[in-house]
Amino acid sequence: MPADLTSWFVSALIVLLAATLQGITGFGFALIAVPLLLLVYEPHTAVAINIMISIVSLSFLTVKVRQVVIIPVVKNLFYGSLLGIPLGAYIFLHFDVHLLKLAIGVITVIFSVVLISGLTIKNATGKVWESTVGSISGFLTGSIGMPGPPIILFLSNQKLAKDHFRATTAAYFVLVYVASLILLFCLGALDKSVALRAISLVPFAILGGHLGYLVFPLVPQAKFRHGVSLLVLSTALYSVATAIWHI
Repeated sequence: MPADLTSWFVSALIVLLAATLQGITGFGFALIAVPLLLLVYEPHTAVAINIMISIVSLSFLTVKVRQVVIIPVVKNLFYGSLLGIPLGAYIFLHFDVHLLKLAIGVITVIFSVVLISGLTIKNATGKVWESTVGSISGFLTGSIGMPGPPIILFLSNQKLAKDHFRATTAAYFVLVYVASLILLFCLGALDKSVALRAISLVPFAILGGHLGYLVFPLVPQAKFRHGVSLLVLSTALYSVATAIWHI
């Protein structure tokens, strides 16, 4: 099998797996897809593919769960993200993504351990907190295409029901990914061949998202919360490992 075809087939499996997880949780595509895609592509290609596919798969999910989206939270997070995306895009274009990924992975591991331990930040609610977390998320989106860690940790701290959690994260991620894609396009950071590769993988994202949506009702609330914490921790550890490997 030609190398290019092999990389596409592996990419399709990665997208299918990540999209299925995303359909269950409302997040997780980038957390799973980006580290795995780095084994197939160079960092900028992996990030660009992730952003384009995420927009499609998350849009389908958001339409399905739009009735339970917490709109004020999405707005505050998104407005905050608009401050972080430009700086993230600058990092994407000019800095070593592997080193940035290593630093973020370490930070995410620390916050994940805090989340699993059950510790919470009192009064970590409201517009200021949401905008601040959104800014951090926007920076991560523009730089490495992974807006999830700060959003997941923050909203988990709010003790949202799993349906509201999934819907709210999905709706926010659509907005922040679109904003990042537009900026990267305007900066000339998107290659035509990468866009075509992402488009060819979209059917797998749609299929995975539908499978995850069907599995979602079968996931108990308690296991859902615990699974969120373990997912962030495991993918953060994997991100650290892959970043060190590529340095």
